Amino acid sequence: MKYELGIIGGLGPLASSYFYKIITEKTKATKDQDHLNIIILSDAKTPDRTAYILDHTKENPYPYLLNDCKTLEKLGCKLISIPCNTSTYFHKQLQKEINIPISNMIQNTSDYIKEKKYKTAAILATTGTITSNLYQKALKNNNINYVLPNQEKVMQIIYNYIKQGKKVPKTLWENTIKNLKCDCYILGCTELSILKNTFKLPNNFIDPLEIEAEKILNFFNKERT
Repeated sequence: MKYELGIIGGLGPLASSYFYKIITEKTKATKDQDHLNIIILSDAKTPDRTAYILDHTKENPYPYLLNDCKTLEKLGCKLISIPCNTSTYFHKQLQKEINIPISNMIQNTSDYIKEKKYKTAAILATTGTITSNLYQKALKNNNINYVLPNQEKVMQIIYNYIKQGKKVPKTLWENTIKNLKCDCYILGCTELSILKNTFKLPNNFIDPLEIEAEKILNFFNKERT
């Protein structure tokens, strides 16, 4: 089989399955064979990325990510995507050891926001992503301002609800984003991407998974719906 895209999933599993759905629905196809050949390596045993970023005495997820990238490379994939914003912390280090491109979802998202001419973005992400300044640096390099919400509420939504398969209370979500002075919101944790459909959020709620899917289809010259 001629493999094309390799996805490192399981970070978390619900986000991975949603990402595959987005890619499938965005691909213009009249038959099965029009779709990409995709390998989803769902490595749910990968240690928590935020826990390690905040405390380096915790188990390091990097060896898991590197092993998965090497596996996908050996299987002949032409591009690797990691649908986990926090994992971008390891992107530069991973790319040095892998000979095929690894898509950078955070950079892709920042470039999209610049293209749309948004001036200020609210970053809704894990504490690991926020602490490592991944989005802040990418936005600053594109001359985009940013604001941050109540981080405790964001982590509550991600870890106490979505990762546990529970429905996010709409009041909790509304209280998290209210009073943020911005013109767009980054759903900067792939778990939060799920909420775009759940709460029927408008277009200024930026889903990095959607942007990543577009970049992938462009890479493989696939027509989109």
